[in-house]
Amino acid sequence: MKKRLQISTRKLSLSDIAIDNIKSKAQKLEKFYDRIIACKVMVDRPHRHKNHGMEYNVSIDIAVPGAEIVVKHEHNQDVYVAIRNAFESAQRQLKNLNKRQKGKKPKVLVLPAMQSAEVEADRLMDFESKLWPMEFGV
Repeated sequence: MKKRLQISTRKLSLSDIAIDNIKSKAQKLEKFYDRIIACKVMVDRPHRHKNHGMEYNVSIDIAVPGAEIVVKHEHNQDVYVAIRNAFESAQRQLKNLNKRQKGKKPKVLVLPAMQSAEVEADRLMDFESKLWPMEFGV
């Protein structure tokens, strides 16, 4: 990834394989949106719940011009599955952002002042001509 990538953990240490996995998935995000400014990945292991066992939470914050993509708490008992799910969600959000931004094109209709006055006059004439026979019952 050409842009700034920050990987942080809370209550655990990641293996080199997991870190390389995060780096490669972060690089792939640029295929979906090429103007990423920064990407922050947080891998967290919250307290152990007696019914759920040990779960890993992954959250991703992606800064892009004019917006911020946030993927919060993709959790799973396998850290690699949690990472995969979080990055898949980020890819979907980046695709949607890209589609929205490509679809926004200003639609401007520019008519010269004289032409717009002529168009208004023609509309008024058409409206009056439709009313005139109805007024007198012709």
